Amino acid sequence: MDVYTTCFTYPRRSRHIQTPASTFDFPGQELRANDSFPATQRLRHVKSNLSLDVASAADGEAIQKLVMTAMQVHGCHVSYLLADQGRAWNFYVTGSYQQVMLTRGMILKECPIQNRAAIKVTRSEILDYPHTQPVLKPEVRRRLDEIASDTLAHIAVVNSPLALYNRTPPDGISTSAGWNGLEPERVCELVVTGCGDAVDLARVRLLVMLDELSGLHAEFCEIDHKLHAIVAGRKRSVLQSIQEETATNIYFPSPLQGLVGSEVDANGAPLNGPSRNANIIWITGEFFGVQRARDMLFQVSVNKSKSVISRDTAILPRKLDWMVTDHADDLKTVMADNSTFIQFPPLGSSTSLITVYGDHRVNIQRTIRSIMQMACQFYVASFWLLPVQYNVLLPPATLNPSQVTNLLKQISVNTGAEIVFKSMCFEMHGLEHEVKQAVNMVMELEMIKSFHHEIRFQIELANEHREFISGKKNGKINKIMQSTNVKIKFETFNDHNFLIDIAGTDGSVLQGLSLLQEELPAEISFHVPEAYHKRIIGVGGRSIQRIMKKYGVYVKFSNAEEFAALGGYNDNDDNVIARTPAKNAINLDNLKQSVMELVNPKDKDYVNETVSIPRRYHRTLLGEKSIFIRDIETKTNSHVRFPDKEIASDVVTIFGPESQVQIAVTMLLEHVPFEADMAVPPSADLPRICASADFIAFVERVKRDFQVSIMPNIKSHASNGGAGSGAETPSEYTFKFRCQRSNSDFLITAKEMLEQFLMTHNVLVYPSPTAHTHKRGDSFAEAFPHFDSKVLSAAKTRGHESIDLGRSDVMGDRRLRLASSSPDVKALFNSTSYIYNLESHDDSQTGYMSGASQDYWTPLPPIGTGIANRTKQAEDALKRGSDSLLEAKIKEKISKPRSLQNRAQSLDLTYSLSRITETASRLPPPESPTNSTGDTGGNSSPSSVTAPSFPSVYGPGKSSVVGSQRAGHILDDETIQEVSRVISNLGL
Repeated sequence: MDVYTTCFTYPRRSRHIQTPASTFDFPGQELRANDSFPATQRLRHVKSNLSLDVASAADGEAIQKLVMTAMQVHGCHVSYLLADQGRAWNFYVTGSYQQVMLTRGMILKECPIQNRAAIKVTRSEILDYPHTQPVLKPEVRRRLDEIASDTLAHIAVVNSPLALYNRTPPDGISTSAGWNGLEPERVCELVVTGCGDAVDLARVRLLVMLDELSGLHAEFCEIDHKLHAIVAGRKRSVLQSIQEETATNIYFPSPLQGLVGSEVDANGAPLNGPSRNANIIWITGEFFGVQRARDMLFQVSVNKSKSVISRDTAILPRKLDWMVTDHADDLKTVMADNSTFIQFPPLGSSTSLITVYGDHRVNIQRTIRSIMQMACQFYVASFWLLPVQYNVLLPPATLNPSQVTNLLKQISVNTGAEIVFKSMCFEMHGLEHEVKQAVNMVMELEMIKSFHHEIRFQIELANEHREFISGKKNGKINKIMQSTNVKIKFETFNDHNFLIDIAGTDGSVLQGLSLLQEELPAEISFHVPEAYHKRIIGVGGRSIQRIMKKYGVYVKFSNAEEFAALGGYNDNDDNVIARTPAKNAINLDNLKQSVMELVNPKDKDYVNETVSIPRRYHRTLLGEKSIFIRDIETKTNSHVRFPDKEIASDVVTIFGPESQVQIAVTMLLEHVPFEADMAVPPSADLPRICASADFIAFVERVKRDFQVSIMPNIKSHASNGGAGSGAETPSEYTFKFRCQRSNSDFLITAKEMLEQFLMTHNVLVYPSPTAHTHKRGDSFAEAFPHFDSKVLSAAKTRGHESIDLGRSDVMGDRRLRLASSSPDVKALFNSTSYIYNLESHDDSQTGYMSGASQDYWTPLPPIGTGIANRTKQAEDALKRGSDSLLEAKIKEKISKPRSLQNRAQSLDLTYSLSRITETASRLPPPESPTNSTGDTGGNSSPSSVTAPSFPSVYGPGKSSVVGSQRAGHILDDETIQEVSRVISNLGL
């Protein structure tokens, strides 16, 4: 009996694996003393937060048990050792061919490789007292235990190092605000670990649980798993339309369920419960929406089942195993993109046939083509050992079995390839670099040099590339064979791919392989609107031929009919493909740029832009906000694609022209709510105040005026009466602010109004009694301490001057934000209505008493939208001014269009301001309109070594220049001319 030996490492090195240390331990994110989970809960629900040694020991026991079972069942010898720095296992299996293959399949399927998934959730969803003493809600604890027992997955609640929003929070929102500000919602992670299908099953069940906790109704329905991708449509378009119409979340099971993972539990009982049913689809949403979605899914499945067709194709068994274990996500993407289902044989079997199900021939063809392209990455090499001379009387030379054992293990561990030894032949299976490295290691062995040897490489390629590789009259192939003394042979494999065999007797075969690889096709595909095809191709194809000759690249444009027959290239939306030999691949991008130069910017360079939107808003955006999404897609010529519900991703993809996708992202975020929390110290009066009619009216006013909703969140436990129990009673007092992200500028205003409301009701907002005076840390406001305007607010509320205490802080901050975010800096100096609005004490009192404050509360348009709505303030400024020259200048500026005002001007005012200061110093000082308090920072002048950075209304003697007319002082002609000249230079 011929002995067949194989040695392989699993999981393979090419697979992306996190180190165990980085899987659960978040450096720098240690929970604070008042922010940690209770010890009992930590021990119970964070069982998977184990050290590397403990995890390796536990896995070692499971591996040993698996190996012993395999040897008993299949009668092979199996040994194993740790590989890849403890992140993988290397298995050595020897025996008869059939038994070895069965043992290999069993190890691949049931090897206890830990998979991991994380679901980001806000703490308030699953924790009580998330800000003070977080503890799992009893209902959540019960559900987590239930899901863990059903799916055999480990579920841990850990502190997340990631924010819910990975975009920059709005101004004034701090991630560590503490007692004195707003902070984004704190998040934690549900980390799921397990073997095989356990992670996918548990993740779906957890998402359904979170939906139910938020008040949604959940149901499941059963549809044949072969129809799931077909029902969902290409790129899940049909499924997204159902979710949009019914405002539901629909969770599909994994299409690869059952291929990996043990079929029995730890006690040997078969795993065939409801949670393992691959036909179950979960639906969550409002009750009637769920019923509608369920009926629609059944209706689509009935219609599609009548038109399902299938096709079989052959692939080498080891390539199938490699795809399922290493490229599961790519397989799922292929199935989702093409609305097909691929049925794979069991892992490790010698079956080479796969079946593709679909409802359209083009979709099936595209799926098979994608699978074949993936298979071309996997190489096979053979290294035959031949006797130096053949003698019938002498037995043939052989290798010592013990030498072969150590040799196979060493090569497999170092290269990552699977190494097989049978009948004096080494076989290497793996990626290109793995196979070439393994062949080199075998060639360098001393024991091999006593044999003649023949090396053979086998490459798989699509049939459409056959003529491309061979060249005219096989010119390319003949040249390689003559220069390297190798043999190259083409063999038909199946309807889609063919095999290339390269054979040689020494290292020249590696050189021949490298030369052949340089002739392999390198491709790039992209999207060009069909309206531009004729323009780019040119008359008789002259334009595109000129480009192709310049870069040495072949280009193919597909019209609507060809595109429909082909279904797109690498991506469903690609209708242009460029192909060139691999040695010239650098020119592919250059050719694409040359082609795209002939396309209008709004139609070219279709890209996928991603934006992070919290998962819990996806249902609302797809349902209630779908009309706005359609409007965004129409205006930006783009397409919004939401992630598959079952992967719990926050990333929304927008596909469209490069010049438009950022606009689409901005428009989409305007419909995404932003939530922030403000924690306040515990107060006995707070529950009573939040239930009062005054607070309800205040909340309604804030919501009406600023579109910001404020919701109190007051939780406390009654004391049990034990000694000292009152001090230990967990309690939490927070306010949740919610608004649209586009309206987030008002958050700070609403927060300050709430603080003012609470302080007027004698509720302590800040922990220290001396900290009740709020200091605004806005450097931009401090740069304009003396500009008493409605756009630029002072940093300190003028409570002692105005009857309306919240005046400058409430609305001024909003307009300050608008000013600071305006792209036109000169606009800050171009509005005369507020530069000359410096009021004395008497003016401010009489103005507000006469109802000017009501005019003030009228919202003003942002800077940059024109000055039409500011005419009332401008007229007031004209009434207060007494200089005819200034009046003429102001009227002229108001009457001019805004576009004529924003000319390029010099903002260096140092010389002109110094002249004004010198002139003003000769005038008698008036009474100061405001009294600076010194250390507040709001009313203090900006510090400068030489001259003020911005106009100062005070000279050295504290005299007012701009406001001196109202104070009764007469300016001489020289001063008037100087002021007029400066204003003219400023464009005022």
